[in-house]
Amino acid sequence: MNRYISCVLVLLLAACAVGCAPDDRAPPTANMETQIEDDAALPATGTVEADKGIPEATVSGTEMLVTDDMGSQETEMEEQIMDEAAPPAIGFIDAHADTISRALRMDENLFSNDLHVDFERLLEFGAPVQVFAVWLENRQVNNAYENANHQIDFFESEIAKHSDIIEIALTLEDINRNARNNKISAILSIEGAEPLEGKIENLDHFYSRGVRIITLTWNRENELGYGVGADRGGGLKPFGVECVKRMEELGIVIDVSHLNESGFWDFYNISARPFMASHSNAYSVTPHRRNLKDDQIKAIVERGGIIGINLYPEFLKVKGNAGMGSIMEHIRHFISIGAGANLGLGCDLDGFDTMPAGFTDVSSLMALAGEITDTFDEETSQMIMSGNFCDFFLRFSQ
Repeated sequence: MNRYISCVLVLLLAACAVGCAPDDRAPPTANMETQIEDDAALPATGTVEADKGIPEATVSGTEMLVTDDMGSQETEMEEQIMDEAAPPAIGFIDAHADTISRALRMDENLFSNDLHVDFERLLEFGAPVQVFAVWLENRQVNNAYENANHQIDFFESEIAKHSDIIEIALTLEDINRNARNNKISAILSIEGAEPLEGKIENLDHFYSRGVRIITLTWNRENELGYGVGADRGGGLKPFGVECVKRMEELGIVIDVSHLNESGFWDFYNISARPFMASHSNAYSVTPHRRNLKDDQIKAIVERGGIIGINLYPEFLKVKGNAGMGSIMEHIRHFISIGAGANLGLGCDLDGFDTMPAGFTDVSSLMALAGEITDTFDEETSQMIMSGNFCDFFLRFSQ
């Protein structure tokens, strides 16, 4: 059975959310260079650590008629199940794009723009799943709660204008329904938990607004812990520990990209559910502080989590002159240490300006899928482009 059909049939049985509800157990403008420079300024440090049988015709014409009818009924039933349950193949699932905040800064809309991602180009992939992140500049952090809500307001208004082609997905069932209706699924995330402003009740607020993924920190320090750009050797703060527990109760997927190494291990030791590094690459290939070391990758795999390949050139290659070959090098490494089934896309589109050689925008993911197929095989390509994230959402919902 087609990989996507098989996956969706299981999705139909899942009533849990991508971030499921609690169970019984429990606009000023600014230059985008602010984020680019903060990321790029992080130095590269250190070195690598059998076909169905055809019913037999019987002697009796009556018996033969009954046999044929039964086969016909089975075929019709199978076709009906396929028609009802099988959406078109999901072109990709991408765990991170900074398009909301960039569109606001650049006074762009989300349907058709000059950025890396818009609804119009997403439609080229049929029914993809795109995670849209709420991200705040340093100057916005002092009023983080209000600024994050403003970004969500803008996002919701853009979705409402184009509800015929895109809907926010809160559950696995939403993704399945949108795919059947040839619609894009949009998942909302927060990159850096500054909008919580140190108040645990704000987690519930943003959950009610549709947020289903939260990156604990960006590069800076916040009330939860330390990003890699503000690494003072400390781990999660007490409020960070409290937030992790509440996020897991709510069913918010926790994202450890940008979190410093001590914070990563503190989180790993207190968490219970599968988690993600939405947009991080392999430190052993490119020793940048934003990338994951092998023991971190293996810990994510052990927990049933997932990692999204980041297209930011500085994270792909030490000097940043990255291309398709650099992406393949990271993929090979992930596969070589047993993370092939835990690898997806976390492109970080609209989070930087200069693309890897051969890439222009989200449309270039078609070429990436082809390159993975040529380098490995069609199955590997399908799994990295969407299948592994589909499996992750299923594991998280259980």
